[in-house]
Amino acid sequence: MTGSRLEDPVRAPNGAIPVFPAKRTRRSLDRERRAADIFSGSMSEIRQQLISVFPGGRFLSHDGACAMVTGIPSAALNGVWFEHANPNVAAVTALLDEVSRAAVPYSLKVRSCCAEAFGTLAAGRGMTWAAELTLMAVDASGSGAVLPEQAGLAIRRLTPDQAPRHAEVAGAGFGIAREVLRQAVSPDLLRLPSVRCYVGEIAGQPVTTSLGVTFGGYTGIFNVATLPGFRGRGFAAAVTARAVADGLAAGSAWCWLEATPAAVNGYQRIGFRALEARQYWVSGPA
Repeated sequence: MTGSRLEDPVRAPNGAIPVFPAKRTRRSLDRERRAADIFSGSMSEIRQQLISVFPGGRFLSHDGACAMVTGIPSAALNGVWFEHANPNVAAVTALLDEVSRAAVPYSLKVRSCCAEAFGTLAAGRGMTWAAELTLMAVDASGSGAVLPEQAGLAIRRLTPDQAPRHAEVAGAGFGIAREVLRQAVSPDLLRLPSVRCYVGEIAGQPVTTSLGVTFGGYTGIFNVATLPGFRGRGFAAAVTARAVADGLAAGSAWCWLEATPAAVNGYQRIGFRALEARQYWVSGPA
């Protein structure tokens, strides 16, 4: 990452947080953790804004932890995550109890600094470890994400009535039911001014997709997926870079996402910096 260095990594009026040095020291690691707090807070703010789209959806927050209940049968769309590095155990337990009462699959996303204690809690509830995710971010102080040139790939933003196209690609890319994604990324969601959804096409065929949400000076990037037959060609990086470019153009100081292990290197090549690992636990199908 490039850009000016701020000594105190807390939320500033313009949304700025520090640019991290290439050499990782104890001080820089502390900055990364505090930056992870900021982006975890951004995740909560974004989800709180989006929850109104889901009939009966609820956003809950208590003592360093937050929860979302959409009622859609996917663990990724109902669950608990941590704003603070070490939230109150009783608060996390209460939120998990509340989410579980919705009778749909749910998840728990645990930050690395407290993975052992909360992993034990998750396992004790019968949850299953599903994946390690990496929180990554790129800033606007330099050039943002590098826009890779991909011959033949045309990226365009979807209109609300084209939301099912995202579901078709993301469903096939993630290996989950398209109907789940149609409920999650609906025309109503795409009508929100903070939400932008993209597909990348080869000869008119949608092959990759992403979703960007801008709020409070930050952009979160979600649902980056590519059809199996088109992977390894940089398409996911390209559609992510488009989401970053539009997020920065909309006034974001930073863009963030959570990457699977297979995707980390690709995001690093377009300018993202890894900040923190999260352990992802599920009660049922992810």
